[in-house]
Amino acid sequence: MSLADSVLGKACIVGVGATPQGRLPDHSADDIAIWALREALADSGLAKKDLDGLIVQPSFGGQGDIKEIGHRLGVEPRIGVNLSHHGAVIQYAALLIASGMAEVVACVYGTNQRTNRNRFGSSVYHLGGNFDDVYGLSNPGAVAAFNYRRRMHDFGATEEQLGAVAVAQSRAAALNPLAVYRQPLSLEDYLDTRYVIAPLRLVDFCMVNDGGFAMILTSPERAADLPVQPVTIVGMGAQSSFLELEHPHSMYHPSQLPNAELLWGASGLGPEDIDALYVQESYTPNVLSALENYGFCEFGTAQEWIQDGRIELDGELPVNPHGGQNRMTYMVGWHNTFDAVKQLRGEAEEPERQIAGLETVLCTFSTGHWQSTWSLIYRGGA
Repeated sequence: MSLADSVLGKACIVGVGATPQGRLPDHSADDIAIWALREALADSGLAKKDLDGLIVQPSFGGQGDIKEIGHRLGVEPRIGVNLSHHGAVIQYAALLIASGMAEVVACVYGTNQRTNRNRFGSSVYHLGGNFDDVYGLSNPGAVAAFNYRRRMHDFGATEEQLGAVAVAQSRAAALNPLAVYRQPLSLEDYLDTRYVIAPLRLVDFCMVNDGGFAMILTSPERAADLPVQPVTIVGMGAQSSFLELEHPHSMYHPSQLPNAELLWGASGLGPEDIDALYVQESYTPNVLSALENYGFCEFGTAQEWIQDGRIELDGELPVNPHGGQNRMTYMVGWHNTFDAVKQLRGEAEEPERQIAGLETVLCTFSTGHWQSTWSLIYRGGA
């Protein structure tokens, strides 16, 4: 049986929840995860007794234990599991529902990585082990800098062109009440910002902050009895790869290509059907790779394609209309699904932030240093 027949259209998101983003010094990662989950349950109209699936993504440093969270919630779901990446979490929840293994699945993530100082590049989180750390390459931001430097060499890209990503995301974040950084940037502001690893500047990097998100998924049949507009999963793709991104032939995230092939083939959709794109970018050059690999523009041209407001809220293809991980929040992709659901339900908090005529959204997710990728297409309504 094909992916389209077995899974697509058979699971939908009926509840989303979020905590404040930024600094939450009086809360553990588990506190934050439970907080977000309670918000999602309230949004869905369901109760914790309705849950027969619980999926938790641990945060950096090993926090976010499903046993602790399940015990504190007082739930005993049929299926309970930790998974490491948001795209995989949502896809697994959809598979559980489509197969009949579970009817209502909660997906949750919480972190206090800002206040507990578990950060990339620290002793808590190693990237390349003996191969990279000994040379000082202990942060994926350096890999992103390699990526864009290579694009400058291969395709004549400029720092000014890359600034269009940070500027667009800053303008979107300025309208988002959940965003940590709401000050809009001009291109001049961008170019005046200090380098961290040239050619990348501080505002090309994701932040490190506390916060949590949660989603409740169920079947379209169960969703029909709930008081919220469901958002249905109509496409998904995935591709695992363990090759690190600094290898020359992997610099432009090529694992997204077979992911996109599965995504478009199974869904029967294409880039022309997408009204908004969410990229788990971490660093602004990753937006360019996603635009190319998922077919929105030709390979090597994204730095030109994004100019003149094309990816801004009122542009041809809004990209990261919440502000992205360098302006809204660093939540390893969870904020993408949260905001996509809000937008598809017509619930963007500020009228200027609501994308008109929005029907179909693509969310892409990837790891920070190696290449495994996931993608999900969401559509409003069951």
